[in-house]
Amino acid sequence: MNSYFCKKFKTHMRILYLVFIVLSTLSLNAQKNDDVLFTVDNNEVSVSEFKYIYEKNNADNADYSKESLDEYLGLYKKFKLKVRRAKDIGLDTVKSLQDELAGYRKQLAKSYLKDKEISNKLIEEVAVRMQEDIEIQHIFVAVDLKTSEEKLATAQAKINNVYDKLMQNDGNGFEEMAKTLSEDKITAPNGGRLGFYTSPLPDGFYEFENAMYNTNIGDISKPVRSRMGFHIIRPVSKRPARGEMEIAHILIRNKDRGKAGAKILIDSVYSLLNEGKSFDNLAAKFSVDTKTKHNGGYIGFFGINQYEETFEKAAFDLNKDGDYTEPLATNIGYHIIKRISKRDNQDIPRLKKRIQARINKNDRFEIAEVKMIEDVKIEAGYKEDRLSLKRFATALDETFYSYKWQAPEYENTVGLIELAGEKYNLSDFAFFIKSNVRERLKFNKTKNLEEATEELFEKFVKEKVMAYEEANLERKHDDFRSLMREYREGILLFEITKQEVWDKASKDTVGLNKFFNAHTENYQWPERVKINKYTILSDKIGASSAYTYYQKKGANKIIDKYRKDKDIDVSFEEMIVDIDSELISGMELEEGKVSKLTLTPKPATFYAYVAKVKPSPKTIDEAKGYVIADYQDYLEKEWIAELQKKYPVKVNKKVLKSLTK
Repeated sequence: MNSYFCKKFKTHMRILYLVFIVLSTLSLNAQKNDDVLFTVDNNEVSVSEFKYIYEKNNADNADYSKESLDEYLGLYKKFKLKVRRAKDIGLDTVKSLQDELAGYRKQLAKSYLKDKEISNKLIEEVAVRMQEDIEIQHIFVAVDLKTSEEKLATAQAKINNVYDKLMQNDGNGFEEMAKTLSEDKITAPNGGRLGFYTSPLPDGFYEFENAMYNTNIGDISKPVRSRMGFHIIRPVSKRPARGEMEIAHILIRNKDRGKAGAKILIDSVYSLLNEGKSFDNLAAKFSVDTKTKHNGGYIGFFGINQYEETFEKAAFDLNKDGDYTEPLATNIGYHIIKRISKRDNQDIPRLKKRIQARINKNDRFEIAEVKMIEDVKIEAGYKEDRLSLKRFATALDETFYSYKWQAPEYENTVGLIELAGEKYNLSDFAFFIKSNVRERLKFNKTKNLEEATEELFEKFVKEKVMAYEEANLERKHDDFRSLMREYREGILLFEITKQEVWDKASKDTVGLNKFFNAHTENYQWPERVKINKYTILSDKIGASSAYTYYQKKGANKIIDKYRKDKDIDVSFEEMIVDIDSELISGMELEEGKVSKLTLTPKPATFYAYVAKVKPSPKTIDEAKGYVIADYQDYLEKEWIAELQKKYPVKVNKKVLKSLTK
């Protein structure tokens, strides 16, 4: 495992393990249960709809207790009453609201296609694959991603030739051919043996991984390309996945003491451990791994095929947390490994969260997107007319690479593709190219006209396929349909509540005043305190001097004393504050008492007690914010009562009881 290929492979694995980017996904728990939970004016609300919104809004508190269900059902009935009213007066037909919803849908659909149809499938795929480790051999032909077409063709011809020979012998002779033909010079002598690997492999190895998991044990894969070259893969065996182990170690290197000296020292350390000495302290004192020794020898989590096979096996053979190995020899010296914890792949929800971080922005997304597009094309009965496309490319000239290019005019009868019965003509394709100037100009004669047309055609087809898939999300996915219903009804709720409650509360001054006069007892000032705030413009010494003078002479003297003072300016303002205000925190509420002097930030300030202010009614202006809020609550209650009379609500108590846990 020390070849160029294997070293690069391990490096990518370690990098991938360190990546942690939270992927924004839609994890919606759509239900299949269509029992009717309640009706609003004979409009049905299913159990699946209620469970979706209940679980989403209550998250971890969605315990399905009777109290929780009753409380949320009460809220949801009111919500549905308001939506029913909004539809009754035609708000769902208002163009501005329809446009707003269409904008939301467009944004959601794009992220949904990525997160649901691609990301979630990839996460599920990796979660299944991570339950097994696969032992593999390979025959390798090296070629860089950015190599010339000539070198690429040569490498491809070589790997295809090897594959053809293997197939002629029914796959027999793999190890001998690996020894003589594989360009992985370290694994070649071992018949191409790479050892055990597990999903997810690093960026650039998704096709390699697919071949590894999709090829039967003992069979050979077709040639697949990775970021390093071409491979023919032969799975040898499989086992339950080892998962990941969190470890610490103590290392004594051979080169520091010689092999014999290193062995003597590691045995001594092992004896001290057996006597009950601290692993952390022994690591700090004896380990030569400078990156870990001062942290108890802590390495962290590692998976299979990151370290030497003997090191890996010894670590994974430890049975419980806190166990440690006997002294273990590797190529660099001797180790004692301590198990801290083991992370297996049985907790699927937690595993999927880890997978999100590992595969985000991995090349498998692009590959999976291509596959999704092909699947949708099959589902939609995709057809294309290659002859029309060739005719289009043949008619182009060099102006195609410039802003001057004018799209030819075609009759709408000249077809190009068909998708789910919808036909797109050459004129549609020409308009697409004309509209995407940047895409067209980027070729800048780097590709001939036929190649440029082909690439633009692929983008055109992708756009139409994705648009078709976006348009059918509600039909294909219950959770997206639920999400769009939530957005649709949310917009209606906002608009109807604005009209019936918020606007009335803020604009109905007669009603607001009437409500205030009927509830003046709710808007009272509590007992408060009248204080004077003194502001001193001076340096620190002058401010302290004025403060001391006030304490000695009182309020009547301080203003007169500093009225004409050029260095110390003292002013004050009267204030009324709550009795628990921070401004007077710690001040004795007695005549003549003052707060502490505050010097920073400038100017200096202190507060002087004047008198207590008895409780008194607030004016409507003083209480306006509270009055409006309370008036809104009042209007909403009145409105809900009116809606309940207009639109009868009936709850299926038997179905509701069946939900209770």
